[in-house]
Amino acid sequence: MVIIGDYAKCPQCARLGRIVWVSPNGDTVGIRCSASHQLKSHTDSYGFARKATKANKNSVFLVKTQTL
Repeated sequence: MVIIGDYAKCPQCARLGRIVWVSPNGDTVGIRCSASHQLKSHTDSYGFARKATKANKNSVFLVKTQTL
């Protein structure tokens, strides 16, 4: 069972992040990582490539609990 305030591995950088949100059914958790993260470039609905965003600290990643 996952509890808010526990530590878990960040899905992008493998550093320890804090669990800040748990879904009502417990399938998904939100992990906040204090490292600087940058979203990767992606394509929009028209097929154009978008640049990566600037680095943000304290990003929250939604992760399925089976991968923890």
